[in-house]
Amino acid sequence: MKLTSEEAFELSRRFRELSVELGNFRFSKWKELSPAQRRTTEDAEWSLLNASSDMITSAVGIVLDETETSFQKLQGSTNKAKRAIQTLKTVRKVINIATAAVGLAAAIISRDPGAIAKNAKGLFSAATEDDT
Repeated sequence: MKLTSEEAFELSRRFRELSVELGNFRFSKWKELSPAQRRTTEDAEWSLLNASSDMITSAVGIVLDETETSFQKLQGSTNKAKRAIQTLKTVRKVINIATAAVGLAAAIISRDPGAIAKNAKGLFSAATEDDT
């Protein structure tokens, strides 16, 4: 079976959605699940997330196979990229916020009050920084 790039992207999205739903289920049923069931569910959640990521990689490869790249198409792509600068700034902000949130989570898990305070300030800073 050969997938199109659109089908591969759709499968990637669905694997990610399944991963999220599985995580939501695990947390909503935490007390009802045994430690082994929690671990199995978490492992499946990560496997689905990894499958989603792998499918995106596959989709990109398919897109490249489906596309006849020419100099004119490359020029058009770079022009579109220039117009997308504002979006990239927003994406960078989201990534900064996500990175700061991961740092705060790690600090909380480590129970290090100094790191918690530092990372909480970092998350606040990332969330309130100007988009420019």
